[in-house]
Amino acid sequence: MKKNRLFGYCTLAAVLISSCKDSPSIPEVTETIPSKYSVWVATANGSYLLTTDEIMKDTLLSPANNKGVDITGNLPQARYAGYAYVFNGSYYLSNDGTRFSKHQLTDAGEFKEVDNYAFPSDFYLGKVASQFSTTDEIVFTSTGASDANLEKKVFEKDIYFMNTKDMTLNKTLKAQIPTLDYTVYKPDGSIDPTILNVTSMRISGGKAYFGFFYYNVDYKPVNTKAYAYICDYPSMANGHIMSDDRASYVAGHWQRENYSFLDDNNNLYLLTRGKTDGTYAILRVNNGQTSFDKSYLYDLKDYAVKGGDLAWLGDGKAYIRPYVIDVANKKIIANLAEMTGGDPTTTINLIENGNLYTAVKTPASKWFIYEYNIKNNSVKKGAEIDPGVTQVYHINKLK
Repeated sequence: MKKNRLFGYCTLAAVLISSCKDSPSIPEVTETIPSKYSVWVATANGSYLLTTDEIMKDTLLSPANNKGVDITGNLPQARYAGYAYVFNGSYYLSNDGTRFSKHQLTDAGEFKEVDNYAFPSDFYLGKVASQFSTTDEIVFTSTGASDANLEKKVFEKDIYFMNTKDMTLNKTLKAQIPTLDYTVYKPDGSIDPTILNVTSMRISGGKAYFGFFYYNVDYKPVNTKAYAYICDYPSMANGHIMSDDRASYVAGHWQRENYSFLDDNNNLYLLTRGKTDGTYAILRVNNGQTSFDKSYLYDLKDYAVKGGDLAWLGDGKAYIRPYVIDVANKKIIANLAEMTGGDPTTTINLIENGNLYTAVKTPASKWFIYEYNIKNNSVKKGAEIDPGVTQVYHINKLK
């Protein structure tokens, strides 16, 4: 039996039993903590959710003096924040590769699992189609990819539609992304079937888009081409691969973070590696087209782009940490590192009421939440975060 392989440092989890639920059944929690926001942080000793009603208040958010919730037992490694998503006030986690869990913060300040779904094989949360998720249904993929189906010459990438009321699957769609049209060999001369790493997923205008690259047995990109797969949605028919060698392979991790965005006209932008080592570039696929726009390439080789979860801000602007970019006109609008005097590090930021909220680490190793006003192109300092924090992963709205 072929097993899923995860890119990078992820190890293979044990294959699950085929039941859809773990046992015993966990009772539903109906009361949730009354705070409006949570800040997901890591320290040298664990992981915490710091909750508050006002993220711009001049106060200190700390496990020691506010409603900090210790979630170390649920997330034994800080990196697992990359496999988590906050949706309608609940936390959805795949922290150990064995099950997909729904958690809530109770009124007693506990982080409690209220339901779960066990996939029949190892599972980590991948991309989330937030624009297609509804109050009662979340749409997402898993990480990594299966070994290629050599008979069909495709990788099958599942899109799951989960009922959040009872954690059951409403349906599953499959994108069938073709394998390479040439053979890749391992160092010993045997054939390497290659693996597919999906770095982004977007659904819009009757189309599904997947940014991806092929990687070999050593977890290295097979080539430096940028690839994207497009197919009809929801039929998943008429699939087509786009490729471009003006930049390098499509950037990004296999986990929750997305390295693409759609603008207000449903044009797709993909962050890629640049031709110069350690740099980035942006490619575009215009709405309704099935190839990269040959008139558009935004080479970011002169800028210290750090990736993270790309965010469309509206009004022609996107956030690619730490820069606010006018993507159509290929201009840097703001550098939040310069404007705040620190290092914006949050991997999943909050966008609310025309503002972007992110965490910044100062040269003195202090942490603050900053508000970036998209319309006014200005920043304002808000709450301080405990200086013992080593990383801020998410800033989330709970209600």
